[in-house]
Amino acid sequence: MTGSNQDKLTEIILKFYDQTAVLSSDSAKYIQLFQQMYSRFQIEKAVPSVYPPMKLHIQSGLYDGTAPRLILDGVVTSLAGIELDDGYIYENILNTIISRVRSHFLIHAGVISRHGQGIVLVADSAHGKTTLVLELLRRGFQFLSDEMAALGREDRMVHPFPRSLRIRPGTLELTGFPQAGQDAPIWLDKYLLDIDRIKKDCLGPAVSIRHIVIFQNPALKKMKRTIDDQRKIMVVVDRVDDAFLDCIREFKQVQNLQVDHSRTYPFLNIVASHTTTLLSQIEAQCVQRKILLLNYQREETSRPKFDALPRLRPMSKTDAVREMLRRFLGGHKSALLQAEFDGNSLRLYMELAEIVKQASCHQLSVGTLSEMADLVSGLLFSSKSE
Repeated sequence: MTGSNQDKLTEIILKFYDQTAVLSSDSAKYIQLFQQMYSRFQIEKAVPSVYPPMKLHIQSGLYDGTAPRLILDGVVTSLAGIELDDGYIYENILNTIISRVRSHFLIHAGVISRHGQGIVLVADSAHGKTTLVLELLRRGFQFLSDEMAALGREDRMVHPFPRSLRIRPGTLELTGFPQAGQDAPIWLDKYLLDIDRIKKDCLGPAVSIRHIVIFQNPALKKMKRTIDDQRKIMVVVDRVDDAFLDCIREFKQVQNLQVDHSRTYPFLNIVASHTTTLLSQIEAQCVQRKILLLNYQREETSRPKFDALPRLRPMSKTDAVREMLRRFLGGHKSALLQAEFDGNSLRLYMELAEIVKQASCHQLSVGTLSEMADLVSGLLFSSKSE
């Protein structure tokens, strides 16, 4: 390291509920993105807490001639062959941090509110969650998140998760906020925008959970799921070899494994049962063989076309909890699951069910934007008349 300003260690401290993370790097540009994405989570210094701060360091290798690496609490993971500007690295760091959060259930979902009542919009990626959130903001709702629902374990309210929004070109025009994209930073082909830049003072406080809406792609057949159902999971690694693939195929949960080599990194498309257990086994094999697990997704689904007439139906709380757990962030590595519930997923399920009990649950068949917004808006008006 040379001692010029650009070579100095750069650091940012982020606080996600009960977990603090000290993130540093030998190159400023890797920290600047986190400052843009998580400015509302940034604190000046780590404060005393029940849990010690995590320490993550991105070593770029630009100044010492070594391979890039990530150092988490002293444990080194090589990033050789991985582009540090790639979204996988940043998402994995976020997932590592939030997997330590114990005070909240973190669910992949958007959240909006009105008159102190929260609506949680639970959906997979590319199902229009962010677009619908923006349309509802235009209609006067308050913003809590377009990405993550933070359900408080103590107060059973849904809390803001004001990460900067990542928005595809065209979405701002579609939802009536074209001015927000002017001179906005772009990362991985999407605008990166703080919510105030989209609509001033629309960030809302923690609220009670009045409605939970589970998005469904109408193109997919509705299937009743049990813990023994076959599921599709997609695992992304930095490299594969025959011995690694043969080992995965021998796991008793695996019914089929196909490798897609057409992308930047190998994608393992797996049909299996008991996917949580399987992911733990795959992760252990990656550690043993020094293979970097970049990402995983429990189910790869086709994108909705958004051209159908949407429909909103009542949904049982039991089914809603199952769908929310399928999108539980932190997964099998979660400190909430492993430390608070001793790895017992049933205990985690039961506590989440207690939080969901206060809400009305619905299934939304994805369709045209305006009609979806009408249906979701109507939930709060119908609540007043109950």
